[in-house]
Amino acid sequence: MKRFGIKAYYAKMVLWISIAILLIILALSGVVYINTQKLLLKNEYASNQKILYQVKYNMAFMDDTISSLCKSLYLNSDVGAVMYAKEENMVDVANRLNKVTSSITSTNPYIHSITIYNRNLDQTYNAGSPLFFEDQLLDALYHSEQLPSKMKPIFRDIRKLVNGQSKPEHVFSYMMYETSADDLKPDGVIIINVRSEWLLDNIRQINMIDKRKGDSIFLLDQSGEYLADGTSESEIMRLLKSDLEDYKIAHQEAGPDGFFEAKHGGTPYLVTYSRVESAGMTLIKTQPILEVYRSIASLRNSLIIITLIALFLALFISILITSRIYRPFGNLVNAIRRDRIRGEGEDEATDEISYLNAVYRQSMEELELFYKEKHDNKDRMRHYWLSRLLDERFAISRNELEALFKEMRISLPPDGSYAVALLKIDNYKEFQQAFSAKDKEMFRFALLNIASEIVARTYPNEGIDMKEDHVLLIVSVPEQDDSYASELEALVTEAQINFSRFFKVTFTASISDRTDTLSGLHSLYNQTQDQAMYRLQLGHGSVITHARIRKNAENKKSGYSKELEEWLVETIKSGNVAAMKEVLANLFGEMETLNYHNALVSIIRLVDTAIEALEEAKIPAAPSLQIASIGRHILEKETMADIHRIIRSGLQDSMNKETAENTDTLNSFVVDAVTEYIHKNYQDLSLSMPSIASMMKISSRNLSKIYKEATNLSIQDMINGVRLSKAAELLVQEDLSVYEVVQRVGFTNETYFFSLFKKKYKVTPKEYALQRNVNRIN
Repeated sequence: MKRFGIKAYYAKMVLWISIAILLIILALSGVVYINTQKLLLKNEYASNQKILYQVKYNMAFMDDTISSLCKSLYLNSDVGAVMYAKEENMVDVANRLNKVTSSITSTNPYIHSITIYNRNLDQTYNAGSPLFFEDQLLDALYHSEQLPSKMKPIFRDIRKLVNGQSKPEHVFSYMMYETSADDLKPDGVIIINVRSEWLLDNIRQINMIDKRKGDSIFLLDQSGEYLADGTSESEIMRLLKSDLEDYKIAHQEAGPDGFFEAKHGGTPYLVTYSRVESAGMTLIKTQPILEVYRSIASLRNSLIIITLIALFLALFISILITSRIYRPFGNLVNAIRRDRIRGEGEDEATDEISYLNAVYRQSMEELELFYKEKHDNKDRMRHYWLSRLLDERFAISRNELEALFKEMRISLPPDGSYAVALLKIDNYKEFQQAFSAKDKEMFRFALLNIASEIVARTYPNEGIDMKEDHVLLIVSVPEQDDSYASELEALVTEAQINFSRFFKVTFTASISDRTDTLSGLHSLYNQTQDQAMYRLQLGHGSVITHARIRKNAENKKSGYSKELEEWLVETIKSGNVAAMKEVLANLFGEMETLNYHNALVSIIRLVDTAIEALEEAKIPAAPSLQIASIGRHILEKETMADIHRIIRSGLQDSMNKETAENTDTLNSFVVDAVTEYIHKNYQDLSLSMPSIASMMKISSRNLSKIYKEATNLSIQDMINGVRLSKAAELLVQEDLSVYEVVQRVGFTNETYFFSLFKKKYKVTPKEYALQRNVNRIN
């Protein structure tokens, strides 16, 4: 296992808990700080509004004062006499104006001047500061379609002459006049000009107070132009005016008072505005936001300190929490690492979780293997005890038997009646040569399961694989019920049909009589074995019972009749093939009625008689009837029908004296002989086509041609194929090295063996063994 640290996961837990706590604190601190900023902005806005409201109040107060003064002057008799006079009397005008001026200027020091216009005389009179110009307001009144507003302050520059030079002089002008329905132009007008200093000085004083903070107050008139306040921040004023217009366009719902944020020259500003409706003007106050936030700098520092303290506390708390949570987890990891042998896959672990995952995965694999081995062992034990039931020396008490049947899951009742069914694979020699050991085991397993399941529909039973060529069913049958034999025979016949259809292999069944004790199973097994030998007469796929072979078993005749034997000899000597076939059929008909042993002896006797007759007639015997091949071609056959066919063909070939030309029959025997010889002698290092040809007294060329035409394989290919099949069996079933396997199956060159093996099985010998063993486990 890679070194993942003593407590890698512990460190991760501490880190993540600390980060979680710190993030929560940072989030809370951020919320507090942001809300504080917003609250501070609102408070600053409220403070700014108070200042602007004070200025608005002063403006409103002055506006009310001047408006009242306008009305009173307009109604003043002296002013009226001057404004509506028909004839001009300058002395009277001067006296009246001086009287009015003295009364006004004494009470209102901000009054700049008074202008009275007499339409009758088309004359303008000025009181207060001397004005010698044509007043534009009067021009607008009499020469434009739209009349100027009455008693509304109009900010204007009236210009004044100082030492012959015209200088700006700003005033607020209030106009009062009356019109009639008949004449829209007034007969007289009064204009009061108020010095602008009364307002601008107030703003200037406020700006001087907050100048060090960067605060400024600006005033926009009715046309949206700035009133001069003595500052030189023309750029900021221009930008603020543009920002205010943009803000009002973007916020149509904005009221006459409000605030917004703007940024100029990299400096953010808080802009507060308030409109003076009575005067038609707008007050603007700007304030650097950093100055606003300066008061919360200490709060920010406090939050940073609190966050740092919280970080240390988070580490401390996370260590405490993690220690308590991790303790049982860590103890488990340490206990596993201390007590467990390191397994494959654990080396890839990088922390405790991945290590436990690797250990769990390996443990589950080991547990699965254990359960499989346990199951396999239990199956072996079950097979062992079932096999013991067939032992004549098997003796066990009833209680022990019941416990054994329960533990081994044996479905047979301890008490009752039993029968035995032996299922014997047909053509077993060919079966052995066609399939590997594993395949043969699979066939027996399938045969046992198919037969057991079909029989189990009616009778409880247990199957035993007796290896080699047969399997066994121990069947529980009803007591005192003799009909079980026919029912069991029908079920076994159904099993034969199903097995043959799916696996293309037939089997012969032998069904025993009934026994009332388990100890009698040994005798029943022997009975089925004896009965199975009667497959010789009954043929492949038969179901053999005691009733069916009773006549054969009770037949006292020792062999066929002497007369038929003599007749056969005469037909052979005379060369009468048709008569030979007829008498041979009669002979086999008699032998089919004999018991097994007498039938077998009779067959040997018949073959000897036929060979002697051929010798007496000086007729060369066909290969199948030669002494050397009798055991291989005749006595190894499982049924009398096969033996009958071989003897008849051999005699016919011999009697027709065309044995050499009857290549088909001869070649089949040659091919069988070669194949059998290869299977028996594949371990011989000198085994080859020339050595086989020498043994059989046939030329290598003819032997090669005969075998190739019959099997489409060369003899060397057959030798290699048999050796590779045996090697595959040894790789799976035996714990041998590849070199040992090569030596056992007759190869002399290990590299040549590897090449042939990979060509046939598509994998190397080691990979083949590994795959088969894995499949066996799964």
